[in-house]
Amino acid sequence: MSFKQLYIFVEGEDDKRFFDNIIKLELSGKYDSINIIRYAKMKKEKEKVNNFIISIKKMNADYIFAHDIDNTVSTTSKKIEIKHMLKNIENSIVKNTDEITKESFNNMISDRFDSRITFMIEILKNFSIKIAIQKNKSFKYFIEKMNIIAD
Repeated sequence: MSFKQLYIFVEGEDDKRFFDNIIKLELSGKYDSINIIRYAKMKKEKEKVNNFIISIKKMNADYIFAHDIDNTVSTTSKKIEIKHMLKNIENSIVKNTDEITKESFNNMISDRFDSRITFMIEILKNFSIKIAIQKNKSFKYFIEKMNIIAD
């Protein structure tokens, strides 16, 4: 049996925390190695990300490029935008989006939490994939695309 690797490109620390605590656990049975890479630090150096994708393909490893949809009209237009930015990325991009913007998320943080990170950790403790796919179309799309079965 061959060694299966997955590289997940995420934008920021919150995304990394989410993928580390939820998605990585769900995919751990399908991959021998799962690496999460914050590409936001590399955005200015698009060539670095492109070269990284080339290397991943040469290793016959899998990768996911997660990106917030932000103010883009549709998933398709976001895919086109990313494909334009990163020439070596494949067209079947799996996105990571929420209806809630980062700003509105920040406004939900109660004063009882010391920090945004403490709030995020508390959310992750109670996170349910089954509930999330009912409440978020893009998350459901991601789960179905990755063939992750929720308990």
